[in-house]
Amino acid sequence: MKSIFTILILSIFWSFLFVCAGIFSGMITITASPDWLLHPLAALYRHLKLSIVPFGALFVLYFYLINKIRSELGKENSVLSRLTFYDRLLNTTISMFFGVGVIWTAIGMETALMNALDGTGASTDMTAQGVLKNLVNGGLLLALSTTVFGGACGYMLRLLKIVFIGRNWDKVILKVEG
Repeated sequence: MKSIFTILILSIFWSFLFVCAGIFSGMITITASPDWLLHPLAALYRHLKLSIVPFGALFVLYFYLINKIRSELGKENSVLSRLTFYDRLLNTTISMFFGVGVIWTAIGMETALMNALDGTGASTDMTAQGVLKNLVNGGLLLALSTTVFGGACGYMLRLLKIVFIGRNWDKVILKVEG
C-alpha cells in the first residue's frame, strides 16, 4: 500500500513538473474560466448531457461491487467462486465506462453532423465558421467529453480497484493455492 501511494505522489509530481515546463516554454496555454468552479454540476451537464445517467448508474454499481467484494474478503470462510463472480462483474462494470464513452461519442458525432449539415442548428449559416459553430454546439463537445470521461474513469477505476481490494484479494488467492 505504501508503494502505491509513493507511485501516485511521484506521478502527480512529474505530471505537474511537465505541465509547468510546457507552460513556461509556451507549448501549453491554460485559460481558466471560473464559471465551472461556481456551478460544477451545470458544467458537468453541459459537457456530458444525458450520458450522466449511465455513468452515474455505473458508478453506483461499481461502489456496490467494491463493497460486496470487500465484505466477502473480510469473512473468514469466503467462497472463491462468489469472489470471482463479483470480480468479473466489477471488471465488466469498469469496461462499460469505456463502452458508454464510445457509444455517447457516436451519438454526439451524429447529432453534431446532423445539426451542421442539415441546417437544423441554431444558425443556418453555411460558411465554414457557421458549420463549425453548428458542429460544436450540436454535439461535438458531447462526443469529445464523453470519450475523455469514459476513458479516464475506466482507467481510474481500475487503479482504485487495486487500491481498495488488491492486497486482500491476493491473500485469499494465495491461501487457496497454497
